[in-house]
Parts: sequence; C-alpha cells; structure tokens
Amino acid sequence: MKALTSLATMLLLSLPVEGAGADIQIASEVESIQPGVPFTVALHIVPDKNYHTYWKYPGIVGLPTSIKWRLPEGFKAGEISWPAPEIVDMAGHPAHGFRRELLLLVNITPPEQIPASTVTISGELAWMACYKECHPGFATRSIILPVNSAPEPKYHRKWAAPIKKERDALPRKSTLWEVSVESDPDETPVVIRVRPAAGASNNPGQVYFFSEDGQITSEPAQKARRQADGSYLITGTRSEFSPQGRTTLPGTLVASGSWAADKPLAAFRVEPPYPEK
Repeated sequence: MKALTSLATMLLLSLPVEGAGADIQIASEVESIQPGVPFTVALHIVPDKNYHTYWKYPGIVGLPTSIKWRLPEGFKAGEISWPAPEIVDMAGHPAHGFRRELLLLVNITPPEQIPASTVTISGELAWMACYKECHPGFATRSIILPVNSAPEPKYHRKWAAPIKKERDALPRKSTLWEVSVESDPDETPVVIRVRPAAGASNNPGQVYFFSEDGQITSEPAQKARRQADGSYLITGTRSEFSPQGRTTLPGTLVASGSWAADKPLAAFRVEPPYPEK
C-alpha cells in the first residue's frame, strides 16, 4: 500500500502540467454577485471516456481533486461538498471515486463592501484521472463575475439547474437507519452495525461504508452481512495510515437500491461514536 501511495504521489509531483483523463472548469450558480451574499461555485469535472477521478478519501490508491483558491481581498471559500462516491478500479485495486461527470460545490462568501465592478474567482486545481493508466493534472482556472446590488440574485441560465440538482443529491444525515460502531478505537477490523428504523427499506441492496477520514481502507474489500434482525454488519480493515485517537467514525453509507421504503435514498452521512471503554 505504501508503494501504491508513493507511486501516485510521485506521478503527481513529477508531471506539473495539465493532464489527460479529465478536464475541470469553474462554474458559477449566479451570473453576478452581491456584496455580503454567499454564492456557490462548482468544479465541473468531465472525465474522458472510461476514466475516473477520486473522492475526498480515495482509499488505497489515487488522489482527490483539490483547489487552492486565489480570491479577492475579503472573500472566503468553504470546503468542497462531496457527492456520494462509488467503487472504482485502478489496475485491480478498488478505490473510491467517480466515473461520471460531476460538480463539486463550494460556497464563497464575499465581504460586505466590494469596491470593484467585477471580481475574478480563480484557483489552482490538482487532480488525478485513471483508467488503464493514471494522469495527474494541474491547471489554473478563473471566472469573472460582475458585482451588483440587486435585491435578488440572478441565477446562471446554464449552471443554476445542474448545481441545484447536485446539491439536492448530496448525502445528508438520516433517521431511517441507526448506525453504531461495535469495535474499539484504533483497532482492526472496524465493525459497523446498521439497524433499520421506521421507514427503512426492507431491501436496500448491496451496501458499502465510505470512510471520510481514511480510517477504513478500500482494500481488502469490506464484508457486509445481513443479520436475522434485519440489520447489517459491515466489517472493514483499518488503514495503516488511519488517523489515531478518533472518537467517531465519519462516513457515507451507500446502497445499490434505496435505504428508504417510500422514496429514492441511495446514500446518507453518518458519524457514529466509538464505544466508551
């Protein structure tokens, strides 16, 4: 695993050019911005055919898409809001990423006063796209947005709807399933119990826990077993690079069907505490 991670890092550092495999641009939900009013921009990722990019915690191999913002004075950017990932394959090694075109959303808050009539939102992007081989990419992207004092935002004709669709699909917490950790902190394997509550689906299909902070590795594969009481017992291997001393296990639970009995719900976020000793 160390060799795979070192190889990915070496590839990324040794090729400081725009890479093949994917293209990334910055898109804005609004056509113009208002002083003091937060707005959303997106990193629009279009992978080449058969290629995938990576989630916030890629697993045993890969590097997540990232951006180092260059913003006007007084502007502040939030963290990336990550969609639910899927299992991707790199040379026979399972990892966490995306095969699809997607929008990574970031909220930006401007200052209460903006002296200029336009502002430039810019950032230095880094990513990795893989298929039969991996292509690290670097690029600087920018958009210029007018400043106005209109009482209501003017939404972008092209980007507002897809950004809203991506936002609405982001995994959120749910009360349909009760999630607990049944193993101790820093121990391996990591054991998670997922119990159905009122409104839960009787058959969500195949289930998988994506560890958000790298406590559980992507290889070897997790095991998810349905129990007699309807719960799932998910067992994963703690990563050798796992952060130590964590009191909770943040992650996203994904199902091939729906977690809900009466509506689509492919994923939800959880952060169950470890048992107290």
